[in-house]
Amino acid sequence: MRPRGFTLLELLVALAIVGILTAMAWPGYGAVMRRAQRDEARLALLGIQYAEELRYQNRLAYGDRLAEPAAQGGLGLAQHSSAGSYLLTVELHDHGQRYLASAQPVARGRQAGDRACALLTIDESGRRGARDADGHDTTALCWG
Repeated sequence: MRPRGFTLLELLVALAIVGILTAMAWPGYGAVMRRAQRDEARLALLGIQYAEELRYQNRLAYGDRLAEPAAQGGLGLAQHSSAGSYLLTVELHDHGQRYLASAQPVARGRQAGDRACALLTIDESGRRGARDADGHDTTALCWG
């Protein structure tokens, strides 16, 4: 009669295989998650663009006060993206006739390690941009 179950050696070999597969898959998983979470920044910037167009329609100038209510001349938006992974800012140019909205990963947030898309931007004409941590243009990667 043959005993049932696994030997200790078989169990250790199975755990070693699982450990090796996990070690190989983990970096790829992190990269996929960072790419997926960039949607948070892109959606936040598109929300700013929409709010800016509404403000321009009513006041003939863009605004840079994200957190103030729209009734008081602000945009009525949060200064962080929906999950808090990105800090949002707006810079005005030409006396409020142009703007540049930016999203940067929060220093200790989920996206802090996203060096490929360290800054995402959009302007009043809808032109999108992105820079990596070294300042190189990565627009196609980050907005594509």
